[in-house]
Order: sequence, then structure tokens, then C-alpha cells
Amino acid sequence: MEELNFILDRRSIRKYSDQKIDNQTITTLLHASMYAPSAVNRQPWHFVVIDRREMLDRIMEIHPHARMLQSASHAVVVCGDELLQHDDGYWVVDCGAATQNLLLAANVLGLGSCWVGLHPREGRKAAVSELLGLPPHVQPFALVALGYPMESKPRPERFHRDKVKHNSWDTPYYLD
Repeated sequence: MEELNFILDRRSIRKYSDQKIDNQTITTLLHASMYAPSAVNRQPWHFVVIDRREMLDRIMEIHPHARMLQSASHAVVVCGDELLQHDDGYWVVDCGAATQNLLLAANVLGLGSCWVGLHPREGRKAAVSELLGLPPHVQPFALVALGYPMESKPRPERFHRDKVKHNSWDTPYYLD
């Protein structure tokens, strides 16, 4: 199971060094994000890369749980385009997959990251949309803080056998 460590060891990191992430690494992260699956391969995502300190500070004023941006090198706002989605609501699922790819790629590249939710909080979405100048058909989904980690966290136990069923809700799946 060692080959899955990049998934199992990913943690939400909220403390970063003052080292800046270079543009090539940011491009690599975005590249990985865009390889996420999407309904009917519509790829309804857009990404806003933020590295200006005043923008990061403004987001901290907007979002009560974005304090980690104080030391982050960058943030990426993952957005969903309602005009590109397969059908109503699919942009949310597709952007979730793109966000997960971004988080996993950051971990593989030795970066720390933290998913800060925007959707479905309409007030937060409206404030971020205004700050970024998003068109009405583009919805902010998540903000991902990025930086070189100044903390590490151990792997918790998250596998729970009682959450796995076999062919029906009433039958537990017996795992080895």
C-alpha cells in the first residue's frame, strides 16, 4: 500500500514558510487539476491564481476560516462555469475532483495545502466573486491555500469497516 502514501499522508497544512512557490510549480499543479474527471468531459472549471499579498489579506477578511493565507505563498480559487457544465449542478462535482487533484499534486511536490470551502456559502461566494471580478455564470467553488509547509501532521486512522456494505445496506462487507 506504500504507493498510496501520497493520498494517505495528505493533510491540511495551515502554516507555511516565507519561500515563494515558482511559476512552473504552480503551472504543474494546474496541469494536474485539469486532468480530473468531469461529467461528459465538459471540464467546467476555471482557476484564479492569487499571489498578491493584498488580495490574500482581503480574502482573510471575507472568509472567517482562511487565516492560513497569512503565511501562504499562493492561493488558487477553483471556479465552476455553469455554461460549460454537463447539466445543472454538475460543476460542483467536477470542481470537487479538480480540487482534490490539486491537493494531491501539491502533496506529491512537497507543498502544503489547505482546502477552504466557498460553495455553498452564498455570502462568501458573492464576496469572492466580486473581489475577483468573476462573470455571473462562473461560481467560486473552493480556495486552496498553498505554500512550503512549516508543520507536519501524522496520518490518522480514517478507515472504518462499518461504513462498507456488501450488495445492500443491511449486509456488512467482510474485508481482509
